Amino acid sequence: MITATRNVASAFDPSTIKPSYATTDTTTGATPPVGAAEPSAKVSGLAKTSAMGQDEFLKMLVAQLKNQDPLNPMDGKDMAAQLAQFSTVEQLITMNKSMEAQAASAGATAEAIKSLETTQNERADELAQLIEGQMAMGTVGKIGVTTGNTTFLDKAGNGTIVVDSGTMKGGARVSLVNEKGQTVSTISLGEVKGGQMSFELGDYAQTPPLPAGKYTYKFEVATDGGQWQAAKTYTAGRITGMRYESGNPILIIGDSLSVPMSQLTQVRA
Repeated sequence: MITATRNVASAFDPSTIKPSYATTDTTTGATPPVGAAEPSAKVSGLAKTSAMGQDEFLKMLVAQLKNQDPLNPMDGKDMAAQLAQFSTVEQLITMNKSMEAQAASAGATAEAIKSLETTQNERADELAQLIEGQMAMGTVGKIGVTTGNTTFLDKAGNGTIVVDSGTMKGGARVSLVNEKGQTVSTISLGEVKGGQMSFELGDYAQTPPLPAGKYTYKFEVATDGGQWQAAKTYTAGRITGMRYESGNPILIIGDSLSVPMSQLTQVRA
């Protein structure tokens, strides 16, 4: 004869899904193994979520109410706390959506501002190049001055030099050197009083006249002690034309010297 005993206490234990049984064979005295029954089918297709929404929270609350212990139901205070938590979660979700919308709007506004700044900078650069080009065109035919020690003589022997003797005063002279490095002329310029000055070489007779072309020069002043001292020199010549390189105006001084517009220190009539 086989008798069965049932664990009655576990029948109402909410943590226990199925009650357990123990059977004893009174004939042989053997006790069959006791264990949980195998599930009839495997659960599959469960989706994993990284965050809990209000629907999932509500489902969990309903499941908790359905599976509560009948002998020890949920306290009313616990129910109120659960409902308060649900309301808080719902408000947090709404707030999060609002913040996401604001962040997206702020991002779009920032992109629009960045695009506008880029466009304005491009237009400003184009306008600056246009203004600089118009200014460069206005210098053609005038005397351009930049750093250096070059001058240009025309067929009549006319040419301009610009110098700065600083505080040195006394007799001055200029020595002209051709493209072969030979000193071809030394001209006495008379007394100078110091500071920046310009001289027109055509005003000083040269025998024999020098051929037209490009020359380098050295400007010196005889101080009170009679010793010749070199003064600061500039390259000067008539601007004969201009061209553009990478959008920037390049001036042509004399026949061959190219000088960017930005490197001019003076423009003389």
